[in-house]
Amino acid sequence: MGRKKEKKEEDKEESEEETEDKKEDKKAGKSKKEKSKEKEKEKDDRVAKKTNLGDSGTMKRMLDDAAIKVVLESSELGYEEDTALSNVKLIIGFAGVGASLLSHVYPAPFPKNWWVLLGCCAWYFIASGILQLLLSFVELESILLMRGKRDGGKRTPGFNMSSHFPRFQEFYTLGITPVPNGSLGLPWAPKFKPFTDKDEAAPANQRQWSVSSFFDDEGFFYEELFCDAVREFIQGAVAGVGAENKKIK
Repeated sequence: MGRKKEKKEEDKEESEEETEDKKEDKKAGKSKKEKSKEKEKEKDDRVAKKTNLGDSGTMKRMLDDAAIKVVLESSELGYEEDTALSNVKLIIGFAGVGASLLSHVYPAPFPKNWWVLLGCCAWYFIASGILQLLLSFVELESILLMRGKRDGGKRTPGFNMSSHFPRFQEFYTLGITPVPNGSLGLPWAPKFKPFTDKDEAAPANQRQWSVSSFFDDEGFFYEELFCDAVREFIQGAVAGVGAENKKIK
């Protein structure tokens, strides 16, 4: 009887060990599946960040988007996006589209509605001209406008982030200029002048990188590496812009 009990206890221990081993195998299997899914996801993300090295426009857009993401997602800076100028552009654009819509639905046949058509066409071209002037002479190469931090009841001046990447060139330039009166005061704010003299050191409010540092031979974009470089530059440049804002005041 004693031997039978010992055998039963041994059998129970073996069965328990087997069940534990199976559980561990299942957990290991799940972790392997999860790892494989993560690798596939990383691979998909990497594929999504691939471009043609001859397409300067797409490369600049990818770099701009990454730089904007760094600024907007950085809680250390404490700045907010200034959308006032963008809202004005939207209003002007919708007004132009509304004029074209009015010319189609106005309840009068031609030629009785000639003055409506003339007014709508004139307003559409005026709205388009205003938007083009803002793009060509005010925004220039601006990619992001930020409002200043709140200091008690007042708000400190913001800044304008601009980028420069000429077609078929190697170097991408990112710059920050002060905007003392918000985005609506951008026409009177200091302009972004990209640094071009490679023999001298770039100014403190600009940083220049070779795109070959962030794109490999196959066109894959190493976004995290670029974001780290932008983050390092932004932290120092924003402090310099704050000092420049005080001088402008």
